[in-house]
Amino acid sequence: MTLDIQCAVAGADILGEVPLWCDRTHKVWWVDVRRPALQSYDPATGAHRAIRLPDGLLTGSIALREAGGFLLATQRGFFVYDPDTGEPPRFIHHPEADLPHNRLNDGKCDRRGRFWVGSMRDAQREPEGTLYRFDPDYQATPMATGIVVPNSVAWSPDDKTMYFADTHIQIIWAYDFDIDEGRITHRRVFKDWTHQIGRPDGSTVDAEGYLWTAMVASGELVRLAPDGSVDRVIRLPVTNPTCPAFGGADLGTLFVTSHSQRLTPEQLATEPAGALLMMDVGVKGIKEPRFRG
Repeated sequence: MTLDIQCAVAGADILGEVPLWCDRTHKVWWVDVRRPALQSYDPATGAHRAIRLPDGLLTGSIALREAGGFLLATQRGFFVYDPDTGEPPRFIHHPEADLPHNRLNDGKCDRRGRFWVGSMRDAQREPEGTLYRFDPDYQATPMATGIVVPNSVAWSPDDKTMYFADTHIQIIWAYDFDIDEGRITHRRVFKDWTHQIGRPDGSTVDAEGYLWTAMVASGELVRLAPDGSVDRVIRLPVTNPTCPAFGGADLGTLFVTSHSQRLTPEQLATEPAGALLMMDVGVKGIKEPRFRG
């Protein structure tokens, strides 16, 4: 499918990740994990802002907070941060203080304000990660173990299915989701990408219940139907897209982050690696939930 894919920010992120649309600031926010930096883009004005995070605070994912600002999931645990106050990030909890080689990676909030995030061993690809449910009372509960690279946290519009991926083994799973209890059960393979070039990275769900997944290494954005079948494949101008998110005033714009790691000089000269892309894919998204802690 051919679309008008625009380069919103040619930021050359080292590892751009987890875009979120904020309906209060009317901006899309995302992180460069490796720089590290919290960034925003205002589609109404074209303004881009990058805020360097202090003390090498490698931030794998963020959540909007009901109280304002953000929840940061980092290699040193969870922090709260409001860039408009001028105050540094404030530590609140570390579920893996005894695992100094691990860091928190991809995460999203469910529609009860709980943050679901996976951890991973940062330097080596070993199955030492855990999927946590981080509640508004700052309690972290392990929900799944044996993870290598956690990604693709997303929910169906009816809150009955949760999606989660291990990028390293190229599997997206679906779970039955109990939104009242915050429980996941009946894990099954939703999409098996093994033996493919592309690996499933970040995901989002549209208003029709289809899962959009960024395929790192193959430069594709794939829309998967609720039964796991491929509905649409969009070729992107970057080799390594990392995560999509719907935004804009009507949630009709799809933003996609990307990374520039491990590319050859020839690739870097011919593609906008690390850019924030945006496009109209003909469907709308769902409002991003906020962390209620």
